[in-house]
Amino acid sequence: MKKVIITGASKGIGKAIATNLLKQKFGVIGISRSHTIKHKNYFPVVHDLYITKGYKEKLDDIIKKHNDIEAVISNAGNGLFENLENIPSNDIVPFFNLNLLSHILISKYLVGYFKKRKRGQFIFMGSEAASEVSQKSTIYSTAKHGLAGFTKALRTECSKSNVRVTIINPGMVRSSFFNNLSFQPGYKKENAISKKDLSDLILFLLKTSNSINYLNINLAPLKKVIDFKNK
Repeated sequence: MKKVIITGASKGIGKAIATNLLKQKFGVIGISRSHTIKHKNYFPVVHDLYITKGYKEKLDDIIKKHNDIEAVISNAGNGLFENLENIPSNDIVPFFNLNLLSHILISKYLVGYFKKRKRGQFIFMGSEAASEVSQKSTIYSTAKHGLAGFTKALRTECSKSNVRVTIINPGMVRSSFFNNLSFQPGYKKENAISKKDLSDLILFLLKTSNSINYLNINLAPLKKVIDFKNK
């Protein structure tokens, strides 16, 4: 049984990906503060990704228990959209811990494992904000630009080790991501990417030949419409 690690597997996109992979007979090691999936091939790991301590111990334990990890789907993230001067200082560091540093630290403690095996796959969940910016997206766009740069550099570092590195940059996905935000995608199907389409893309990437590396995958709704909740 092939096993994959998914961060942020408790809800939204991460949960949709995990559920789809479990149906396809993958083993899923979910890393999250809490877990809602109940399945014999789902292996929950409780870790607060907002905190930068404890990664090495958690991942060493995962590798010890699961010596057949094929891929990491580094998905964890949330949204923060506000003019910079209005963002509380105490919110900024935890935001970057989750949206950038968690991806870097997960990779740091697994890249050596993949290099030794001469195979492995990193799939990062980025955003269209890595190439576009909008009002009130200063902090969010900075994190996603940083993740895009990290992914590019990591791919170069892994190029001689048969370790593949991909980043997916979706536009708005219809998910719980928008629950606490002041906006959301329009209500029509073509106004947002579905979680199913995104999870099917992940499945496709996991099943592709080890000789192919998809680099940057950009996705967008057919018709971008933003609804503001407080209008």
